[in-house]
Amino acid sequence: MKYIYPAFFYEEFEGGYSVLFPDFPPGTCGDDLVEAHYMAVDYLNCVITSALESGEKLPAPSDIKEIAPKPTSPEWAYKSVFSSLISVDTAEYAKFLATKEKSVRKNVTVPAWLSELADKSHINYSSVLQEALKQRLNL
Repeated sequence: MKYIYPAFFYEEFEGGYSVLFPDFPPGTCGDDLVEAHYMAVDYLNCVITSALESGEKLPAPSDIKEIAPKPTSPEWAYKSVFSSLISVDTAEYAKFLATKEKSVRKNVTVPAWLSELADKSHINYSSVLQEALKQRLNL
């Protein structure tokens, strides 16, 4: 299903952008405009998917012509702000998530003596490989 919601992009003095959605708190950010837009799409997909999975009713999108950025706290100053419509396709997002969680088969080679010891100890090769890869990749 496709959804479109408005967002405000706040350009920060220190660099980067904060992205706030009037219909979904709190928001997201990015180091530059491209990353901020990517993060806005990801954020909106996550919020909508989570709400739908929980059986929550989604708010009607605010009319971009009738909304304005809310005043920010005195501690938070920004260079500029603009609004934009963010479009997401939750069906495509679900397919994307499914590919991220899908397992893939990999053939590996280990010395025969190591294989014999692992088999005798009932070692799960997939589990050990996953743990080792996560450790090596600092995940």
